[in-house]
Amino acid sequence: MTTQPMTPKRWRPRFSVRTLVVLVTLACCYAACWRATKTRGVADVTQHVSTNPFLIDPHSVAWLPLMVKTDVSTPFGGDDRVELYYFWFFGYVAELPYKRWYVP
Repeated sequence: MTTQPMTPKRWRPRFSVRTLVVLVTLACCYAACWRATKTRGVADVTQHVSTNPFLIDPHSVAWLPLMVKTDVSTPFGGDDRVELYYFWFFGYVAELPYKRWYVP
């Protein structure tokens, strides 16, 4: 009777090939939205921000796919600027609750 030495089992993640294909497809779709965000998303967010009379001189840039960062001036005091973050989804614009104030 021979006994084999005890070796600890390695932990391996268990998922199917279908799960892997779905995750890779979703990641690729998210990355593919980058170009649309840079072109149409920035224009949509700039138009949305310019309708607010309390925000002056909007400057928008694509920060991440489907995320746009806007740098605006406030009329309350001189050179105060604030960064606003927006979620953009092909025409739908929603302001996120994150703001960053710059006071010189």
